Amino acid sequence: MNSSQKNGDSIHVSVCTGTNCAFRGASQLVEALRAEKDIQEHCIIDEMSCPNKVCDHSRRSPVVKIDGDYILEAKLEAIMDDVHTRIEKKREAKP
Repeated sequence: MNSSQKNGDSIHVSVCTGTNCAFRGASQLVEALRAEKDIQEHCIIDEMSCPNKVCDHSRRSPVVKIDGDYILEAKLEAIMDDVHTRIEKKREAKP
């Protein structure tokens, strides 16, 4: 466990890997997030099932939740940008 996780400063990223979301690229999102060292150091990345069918039977898949914010029809580049922006904001906020 790294220091940001111990401090509770980690960004929590959950990717739905249910059938519909997986079919639309969720697995690639998880792989890309886990492959980047900077993201590994500042984020907790896990997999979930869409709560209450947020993906609307694949019409809004894949679904990603970042610190409680749902992103529908998630695209790899947009998710990576969002996560990097949040990491940078946390860095700037530290004294």
